[in-house]
Amino acid sequence: MTSKNPLDDFTERLGHFADGRRGIRNPFVIVPVQPKYERRVADRLGEWATRPHETEGFPEDGAVQVLRLDELLVETRVFDLAVDLGEQPDPATITDTMQDRLAEELVEVMIEEIAAPDKQRHVVVLTHLGSLYPFTRASELLDELDRRNVQSTIGIPFPGDIVGGKLSFFGEESRNYYPAHQIDGRIEGVHLQ
Repeated sequence: MTSKNPLDDFTERLGHFADGRRGIRNPFVIVPVQPKYERRVADRLGEWATRPHETEGFPEDGAVQVLRLDELLVETRVFDLAVDLGEQPDPATITDTMQDRLAEELVEVMIEEIAAPDKQRHVVVLTHLGSLYPFTRASELLDELDRRNVQSTIGIPFPGDIVGGKLSFFGEESRNYYPAHQIDGRIEGVHLQ
């Protein structure tokens, strides 16, 4: 565990990226979060979004927008389809449909909501990722945002574990999130006091 609070490191890194420091591809940042604290972290980030300029290095003309993925999920066409399919006897049909289409449709909805998708100084924090399990992953959302050339700085608190230096979503296979810069350490209860 690092001595620095991963939540503070996450907000500072978002500020630095918004101020022009570019990563391998788009400026995407992921911070692991102990799953039981995902909602508290989302609340804390919502508070931070109202005063990001208190964070060292955050650009004067930058702004932060928080998007709740659980709320955007219900705005997708695939969610409506899944609800309609819910009357079918085969739940695997719903799962397959959601897994095939959710990331693409969710990013469509996101782009409509993002105030300045063409501005790197506009930080977008995507919260409540756990609500999308098991239908899509952070990597799929980031890949789709990259494909659509969204230039905003994107931050995701990731509910899961770090296994061998890779992120594991709800105990599933660990993956590298190539397009994202990962914060060392994991946000746990001690970081929220």
